[in-house]
Amino acid sequence: MLVVACAAGGVVAAQQLGERQEVIALARPVEVGQVIVEQDLVGVSLAMEGAVKVVPASAVSSVVGRQVAYALPAGVLLSDEVLGPPRVPANGRAIAALGLKPGQFPPELSAGSNVVVLASAANEGSTTSSWRAVVVAVDRTGQTPVVSVELPELDARALSSTPADKVALLMVGGR
Repeated sequence: MLVVACAAGGVVAAQQLGERQEVIALARPVEVGQVIVEQDLVGVSLAMEGAVKVVPASAVSSVVGRQVAYALPAGVLLSDEVLGPPRVPANGRAIAALGLKPGQFPPELSAGSNVVVLASAANEGSTTSSWRAVVVAVDRTGQTPVVSVELPELDARALSSTPADKVALLMVGGR
């Protein structure tokens, strides 16, 4: 009786687990536009339903060398929708480029950092403005570092009309 019960339990468990498939996930976080290298990938075995569109592990060679369209955390299953040229900003959002000097942003600032952009008043008596944003890129190759931030389009328009010497970035937690 115990053997029959165990066998029946095994059949039920196998049916509920479904057919397992080896697919590709990210082994570490990647940034928008980053080209995928083999070290960025890991194979995972999952029970798959037909509606899930992920890249099978057998197709790893078709992923290596391609860009990611979005910044993605480790563990994300790869699909064709997240691969390709950068797809930022999203509708209703914009990317503003800020030419900032050292002291206007933390030296450890990097792509993916959450920030509050502070714009001090241009005139005495005016108020200080602030906007939450996400850093898309930091270019330190020129004389003036350029920090690109993504934020709502209306906020980006307001920020872009602010003189660069009146702007400072604060790194913050969360989104």
